[in-house]
Amino acid sequence: MKTTDQHAVDANKDAVLFTARLAAVGVLLLTALYAPGETSERAFRLLDLMKDSPEPPPPAPSASGRRRAQQGGR
Repeated sequence: MKTTDQHAVDANKDAVLFTARLAAVGVLLLTALYAPGETSERAFRLLDLMKDSPEPPPPAPSASGRRRAQQGGR
């Protein structure tokens, strides 16, 4: 059985973890919105991963891209 002190420690730990997660999401959002292009794109991808939704499939290659791949990438 937990004592009152142990409940207080658990509540404090939960509050610290919640604050840390909130700060991390805040930094990620600011990075996604205001960082340079490549960094912003990576932050948006990380936000998508945090949502637990699957990443959309890459676009299908065009006809000329498929031809280049069959020829050995020239």
